[in-house]
Amino acid sequence: MRDLLPRTITAVIAIAIVVTALALGWVWQSIWPVALLGAFVVGVASWEYVQLLERNGILLNRLAFISSAVLVILAYGTPEAAFGDLVLWTALVFPIALYLFDPDALRKILATMGGIIYIPYLLHFFYPLYRAEGGAAYGLLALALVWGYDIGAYLAGSAWGKSPLAPTISPRKSWEGVAGGFVLSLTVAAIAPIWKDWWASWPHMIALAGITSALTQLGDLLESRLKRFAHVKDTGGLMPGHGGLLDRIDGLLLAVPAIYFYFHLVLRWV
Repeated sequence: MRDLLPRTITAVIAIAIVVTALALGWVWQSIWPVALLGAFVVGVASWEYVQLLERNGILLNRLAFISSAVLVILAYGTPEAAFGDLVLWTALVFPIALYLFDPDALRKILATMGGIIYIPYLLHFFYPLYRAEGGAAYGLLALALVWGYDIGAYLAGSAWGKSPLAPTISPRKSWEGVAGGFVLSLTVAAIAPIWKDWWASWPHMIALAGITSALTQLGDLLESRLKRFAHVKDTGGLMPGHGGLLDRIDGLLLAVPAIYFYFHLVLRWV
């Protein structure tokens, strides 16, 4: 746990920036503070994604891919979903068109489509959660559930981890870490001030913690697999103690859409 101090400092700064953006959006009744933060996150994460692919011999047009990814996350910041869909397909067509006559076209086209869906499209599900009535609390809870899992898994895994979770993909991950992450994620769900009937809401708390834990861990393993293919430990060095931005949001990318759909289809609050 020798990197605990830089991890903690970086996490505190990152959380402060995110909470400030959420608060400004709520005070100003505007999605743009969150959308602009999302554009920065997507831009940097997309850069890191392109670098991972380059280490595997897939050379994408950096400017085309990153600008398309940022355009997607900004477009979905508007309330008009149809406009967001139009931009999504335009953003896919633009870089794909550059590769049509490339001898390595198929891999580049698949990498482009996969990357735009993987980073900006999955992340955009935070918007409908945040824009709902009471959405600032829902959005913060979604982030806190993922953060809680990450922190709990790191601390429990560092202290007690002995049973490897996926040794060929990420040797340091353990089942003890998974258990610790679930416990802290459940604690976050339990203390969230969103439940109208706290005692009757326990099944929802457990479900949200379970969904978040499973998908956050799956997202981490997916990104670990990409890094293993590229023979790198981290996707970047922007966040001391954590690596790159993609390292920091890998679990969020899979968990946030699931949390949104739980709020939309099960709780029917958004």
